[in-house]
Amino acid sequence: MTRLQRETVIYVCCVLASLGLMFWIVPAYSPPHPGYGASPALVPEVVAGIILVVSLAALARSVMARWRAIPLPADESAYPEEGKSEGFSQLGRIKVWHLIAIVAPCVLLIPAMDWVGYVPASIVFMLVIQYIVGRRDIVRPVILAVAVVLVLYAAMRYGFSVPLPGA
Repeated sequence: MTRLQRETVIYVCCVLASLGLMFWIVPAYSPPHPGYGASPALVPEVVAGIILVVSLAALARSVMARWRAIPLPADESAYPEEGKSEGFSQLGRIKVWHLIAIVAPCVLLIPAMDWVGYVPASIVFMLVIQYIVGRRDIVRPVILAVAVVLVLYAAMRYGFSVPLPGA
């Protein structure tokens, strides 16, 4: 699979994921509008819309490059071994499995919150993400996850009176 084909597949997946967010996941997991302020679905819908627009723009660039036979920057094989390259360009270094490892916990977070509640699901989510990005010790990630989740829980629940799943 060439770089152009791989990027096209990734952009199509991003478009489909954002459409899924906009038309299925956000409406299904957003609480009903309390009658004041903005709808709870507003921010997720705007974020999914931004993801959709950016993905469509990247997909259009990829399709136009193929249609017009415009050469894109070199494939990853043109770069020296990782860590030895000059400059800061990351072109052609898409690591699909790493992307999937980051996206999968994000996708599972909302159903997990519905199933076990906000606090446990968020703590586990933060620990998993920290492990994926390379944090291998145990004390600091646990302290960070618990502290951040409890501060956000207190702010949302008691500061803003926002109902949270399982609370």
